[in-house]
Amino acid sequence: MAKIDPATILWRDRLLATNNARTARSRIFQHTQVPEVWSEIETDLPGAGSVRVGGKVGQRHELLMEAINFHAIKTRRLENGVLAVLVDMHDLRKTLSGERKERYGVDGVLKLARALRQVTVSGQDIPFVDGILNHLIPTSTTTPQPIPGRPPRPLWRAEFTACWATWLDADPVHLHYDPRLLAGIRSGVAAAVTRLVLTHRDQPRGGWILDSLIRTVVGAEPTRWVRQDVRADSEAMAAAGVIVVGNRVSVVQKTGGVASLPATVAPLPGA
Repeated sequence: MAKIDPATILWRDRLLATNNARTARSRIFQHTQVPEVWSEIETDLPGAGSVRVGGKVGQRHELLMEAINFHAIKTRRLENGVLAVLVDMHDLRKTLSGERKERYGVDGVLKLARALRQVTVSGQDIPFVDGILNHLIPTSTTTPQPIPGRPPRPLWRAEFTACWATWLDADPVHLHYDPRLLAGIRSGVAAAVTRLVLTHRDQPRGGWILDSLIRTVVGAEPTRWVRQDVRADSEAMAAAGVIVVGNRVSVVQKTGGVASLPATVAPLPGA
């Protein structure tokens, strides 16, 4: 895949925001790429109060969510509150693969989607138990193949649950970046730190303290091995506009970039 200049794509207008601050800052998506352990957290859902979110989803699953949003061709809100998104499976596969040698096939994408479908969101003040993604299915709508002579391929429809659509609507801080820039990050902690940093409009003088960021996304004290994993991904993080130098992390400063989000966001503790 060709190298992408972050300065040229961070604020491209999209039908949907790639992500939002609440999702990127919560620990719904665990700090490993593909978790093996079910996790449950308590958080707030606007209009529904305190909820418990359970699942076995990580940074690779969040990348799929971002890819669906970023590559949305058409969107439609159904009467039951479900958000339907028309997307090209080819775009999802390319985004998830990034520049890795291994390529995602349709089965690999659907495996991630099934884990998203199994996420549960429940609470005392909501009359339903709901998740994130209801369906990712092919449609009768087609798009031409880039290779002449091949039959057109179907577009796919992703359906986000009414609960998740409400969650997205209520967050005022929408993040517009190209998720392909994060696909090359191998460490789940490094990916979670990158997404967390990208939610901030401003940064402290000299940047954030790496240990504070790791502590926030992991929920525990950082170890030497975790620090090494994050630093080993510094080049891939830099491609997404997040710079790691020693024990400091900063955002590439540019006009209209991620360091200038259009809403005030509270600073991280311990910065």
